[in-house]
Amino acid sequence: MQPNLQRLIEKGVVWQGQTKAPQADHYIKTGFSKLDELLGGGWQTPGLHEWQLETPFSEQRLLLPLAQQAIEQGLAVFWVNPPAQLSAASLHYHDLADAMHVVVEAKASDACWALEQILQTKNTMAFAWLPQKETTSPKVRRWYKAAESGQMGIVISGFSDHPEARPYSNRLKIRLTENGLALDILKRKSGWPVENIELS
Repeated sequence: MQPNLQRLIEKGVVWQGQTKAPQADHYIKTGFSKLDELLGGGWQTPGLHEWQLETPFSEQRLLLPLAQQAIEQGLAVFWVNPPAQLSAASLHYHDLADAMHVVVEAKASDACWALEQILQTKNTMAFAWLPQKETTSPKVRRWYKAAESGQMGIVISGFSDHPEARPYSNRLKIRLTENGLALDILKRKSGWPVENIELS
């Protein structure tokens, strides 16, 4: 490969297409019909999705319905560097107790490696809380490729002031409001970006 092209790929400006036939897309409902419609049916699976948070824990309204559906499908749920300890009482309260939960706590570089390994493992769903500076284009490409084997991963980080192109299936910015959540869809497979979506 030419060095100039390789540099563009590493920066995330150019992304290589696939040579193999793509898998059929399936979707998991988000818990919000308006968001399902905007995302073309829900969370694409296999897929890798990014949620950028304005404030910690603002992801809960999107995370819980997704985790519940993963458990209904018999998937093991991996929690990579969650912002708080998981408790049996909380999992039971949210109907998440009847599943295998694996918590991975590691320094950021090791957590990035762990996420790739998880996404290569059958019958799993992964939620990973990572600093924005760790979600570089080369890492995201590796995670995306790993997820193509049939898994879904959610990468949760802070807001990015200078977003570069990265091969996520969907990219969302999430803000808490008085009435619930407000979202900006920065990237979606089913259309152009959309701003200020209110979910109550």
